[in-house]
Amino acid sequence: MQPVAGYQYATVGTGVGTNVVVNSTATLVRVIVPGTYVGTLNVHDASSATGTTATSQIFSLGLPTTSIPQSIEVGVGCRNGILYQATGTPAVTLIWR
Repeated sequence: MQPVAGYQYATVGTGVGTNVVVNSTATLVRVIVPGTYVGTLNVHDASSATGTTATSQIFSLGLPTTSIPQSIEVGVGCRNGILYQATGTPAVTLIWR
C-alpha cells in the first residue's frame, strides 16, 4: 500500500492485551496480515477497555491460520475510537484515518 496523507497505522504485534489505538472518531480502513501467526485479535469501536462489549466488536481474527489475505479492507467508521484485544503472537497492522 502506498502511504496516503492523513492515514495512520499501528502494529498490533508490539503488545498483547487490551490496547487503545485511537480514542476519538476514526475510520478503520484496512488490516494487513503479513503471514501466519498464533493468537487472536478482536477489534472494537471503543475508547477504553470498559467500552468493550459484544456490540462494540467490529471483527475477530482467529489465528493460527494456513491461508489468510494479506490485506483485509474494513472501511468501518468508529464513533468512540479503535481498541484491540490481542492474545498470543499476532502481528498485524491496523490502518485508519
